[in-house]
Amino acid sequence: MSLYGLSALVLLLGTVLTALVFLSYRKRLAELTVESDVTEMSLQQMFTSTPLERGLGYALVALIGYLIWQTITQGFDFALLMIGATGFTGFVYLLDYRLTRKTRLAILERASVQIPEFEETVDTATLEPGLIENSRAFFPILVFVFVLRSFLLEPFQIPSGSMKPTLEISDFILVNRFVYGIRMPISNKVIIPIGTPRQGDVIVFKPPHEPDKNFIKRVIGVPGDLIQYDYSRKILRVNGEVVPKDLIEKRTDEAGRYNLYSENLFGREHQIYNNQSRAIRRPDEWLPINGVTVPEGKYFVMGDNRDNSQDARYWEGTRRLQTGDFSNNGNNAWGFVDEDSILGQAFVIWMHWQGFYPSFARTGFIQ
Repeated sequence: MSLYGLSALVLLLGTVLTALVFLSYRKRLAELTVESDVTEMSLQQMFTSTPLERGLGYALVALIGYLIWQTITQGFDFALLMIGATGFTGFVYLLDYRLTRKTRLAILERASVQIPEFEETVDTATLEPGLIENSRAFFPILVFVFVLRSFLLEPFQIPSGSMKPTLEISDFILVNRFVYGIRMPISNKVIIPIGTPRQGDVIVFKPPHEPDKNFIKRVIGVPGDLIQYDYSRKILRVNGEVVPKDLIEKRTDEAGRYNLYSENLFGREHQIYNNQSRAIRRPDEWLPINGVTVPEGKYFVMGDNRDNSQDARYWEGTRRLQTGDFSNNGNNAWGFVDEDSILGQAFVIWMHWQGFYPSFARTGFIQ
């Protein structure tokens, strides 16, 4: 089942459970008439959920847990999940406020008078269905988290080695969501401009060829820049000038053998990898010798692991292979990152998952 189908199933089960709980709950509240005496037993009987409600509740919790897990592992848009959870808990909270809260509080007020030592003997927190109690508890938390990750900061985990040595697999990073402007959730449209990406920024974005996933790369070119890349000699040029890089050392790990360079991109230094082996021509290479100019509203990005990064040097080539358009006269539809697809700037590593436990040895700001 797809994540959209699983999300729809969670929503359907939540809707059924909500209707069942409120119908049953209102009926039980109405049975305790004004003339009836309120006892601990009558309170317990009135507020205890039915086996069906509990069963559906457990199934809903299990489905939500599975949906969260699949969202994390498949790179699904977590914002959709957050909006759904916030909207659902808020809806339940509103229903309780309009339909049952007033009656419940009136009954509890009578109980406090009729039951001796009411405060000491009765746990009022248990006197409502778990759906209502949990929704009221989680709704303000979800609103806070939703606002935080939609407009301020959002956590991400690095899934691949395309940004080595800057970012390693299983690094946990924070992304500044407002540095390039306040954006609408889901659509990601800028509603309050603040700034624009600069050459050297490390950004998280949705790539043109896989808009349901989140990628992280370094900005190489901004609108108006001329980008040239010599694939055979691994030389990058921006606006006709070679981007300087100085060899630091040779490195080897389980993934390959690299030359570690310090690259200076418009006065901003960072480290990159090039493979020690000779360059092998790839069928999806698309940058012509004379280069390409970054269009308005677009950005050109590359991974710091230069020979092992699926980035803007190859996306348009992939499209042309798929469509049979092998000329360099296309519209470069997949060659650049659209400004409305940028989620924010990655600025700090806050944790690294080392095997079976977290490590904070790599904690620090991203260069």
